[in-house]
Amino acid sequence: MVQPKLAPNGHRKISVILRKYGVVYLMFLPVIIYYLLFHYKPLTGVVIAFKGYTFAGGIWGSPWVGLKHFERFMGNGEFWRVFRNTVTLATLRIAVTFPAPIILALLFNEVRSQKYKKVLQTISYLPHFVSFVIVYAVFYSFLSYDGAINTLRESLGLEKILYLGSKAHYRWIFVGMALWKEVGWGAIIYLASLSRVSPELYEAAEIDGAGKLKQIFHVTLPAIRPIISIQFVRTMGGILAVSFDQTLVMNNAMVAEVADVLSYYIYQIGLLSRNQFSYATAMGLFNSALSLVIVIITNKAAKWIDEEGGLW
Repeated sequence: MVQPKLAPNGHRKISVILRKYGVVYLMFLPVIIYYLLFHYKPLTGVVIAFKGYTFAGGIWGSPWVGLKHFERFMGNGEFWRVFRNTVTLATLRIAVTFPAPIILALLFNEVRSQKYKKVLQTISYLPHFVSFVIVYAVFYSFLSYDGAINTLRESLGLEKILYLGSKAHYRWIFVGMALWKEVGWGAIIYLASLSRVSPELYEAAEIDGAGKLKQIFHVTLPAIRPIISIQFVRTMGGILAVSFDQTLVMNNAMVAEVADVLSYYIYQIGLLSRNQFSYATAMGLFNSALSLVIVIITNKAAKWIDEEGGLW
């Protein structure tokens, strides 16, 4: 195929664009550099998943071992326990934290006082800016053995419960902590979409006899359906990337059996104790490849449900 030649004044047009939008491109440059240095350049290190990596040999000098590390973790019962924990926690987290911001945004949308609405929004999304270390400290003050809840139970003559050391309670505390931290921040995206919905649509629905609930289902939700589908695809892409920092602060010997997830397990194998870099990289590559497959399938499903849905 013959490539079209640049118009005689093509260079002039490019210079005009650069003069007009040069500041914008300059502002975007650090973003490009960041992704090139920290997201694309490290990809070359993935090759150690197929090598017996040693410090002496380095990435390119270490011997090839093929699929040895993949075969190793595929037959490892400990890996499948961690994988099962990851899927279970991720599924619970998505089931609770994905619809919650939508519901919160719908509730905020019904608040007529703008001042009161802004105060509620600020309170709801402030935890997003706090690290999980601080969030865990807050939950610890309530759920520890000598915390507020157990103190209340003791005053009522009830037995204390070791919430943070209980396998039965761990998953719900994990999900509840993530919900409290991120629900307000997630609602911002949907509120921005709701602000574009024409008030005339609500007026027309009200004239037709639709109550608040019917207006939500027939006006509000259809208006933000494309955003919901895009957010769902993004969320499903991270289904196997259960929060590492949250697991790091919550995990302990009493709950490790249900708390260990892939991201934390890879950290343990690769850096914390065993220094098995090739083995950890192989598991990380498997995790990323499976996440990519999930994103593709979810995106196809989103496009099938809604033509405007999906990421591409």
